[in-house]
Amino acid sequence: MMKYFLLSTTGDLNDRDLVVISDPPKGIGLRRYMMAKGKPATPYYPAEPKVFLREEHPGIKLTSLLSTTVNYLIVSSDMRKVIEGLCTGVEMEYLPIHLYDHRERLYTRDYCIINPLGALDCLEVEASGIEYGEEGSVIDIQELILDAAKLEKAPPLFRIDKQPARLVVDERFMQAVAEHGFTNVLATPLKVSGRGE
Repeated sequence: MMKYFLLSTTGDLNDRDLVVISDPPKGIGLRRYMMAKGKPATPYYPAEPKVFLREEHPGIKLTSLLSTTVNYLIVSSDMRKVIEGLCTGVEMEYLPIHLYDHRERLYTRDYCIINPLGALDCLEVEASGIEYGEEGSVIDIQELILDAAKLEKAPPLFRIDKQPARLVVDERFMQAVAEHGFTNVLATPLKVSGRGE
């Protein structure tokens, strides 16, 4: 039975040496939310996608997954290749970024934002304690509990439809991370209802 995990895009915020990205690429403007919510951003994406580190997070250590406070999945070219291989046929955007340090000097062009498009209806509604507001909007979710019956065709990386900024990965993804020694990849096991969990 496949295991699933909630992937952290913040990474290890306790390590002050790590790069932390707190801003979207310059020029994306009000559409900055698209890469965090699974909306197609390619038509609006800047030709020179400059991302600047802030002075309070100057960061000297690059990792396979860069820590962010903006819910983007930002990975190195090596990690991107592995994800592309795992997620063949899955609709995703791979949006390059040009990372600059807090003094506005080019740091690296080796990273991209991975934006899985759309989201999967994957939660067990009752077990998760989902509270709805007006017009069916989700106000609160007590606990993220996946529904086994909804996961039959789930890809190795996907968004939760009730909270699209949250990313789920499966054990194939985590095995690949371990095999390649990718760094700053933190994930929490998720419960799956309908199979005795």
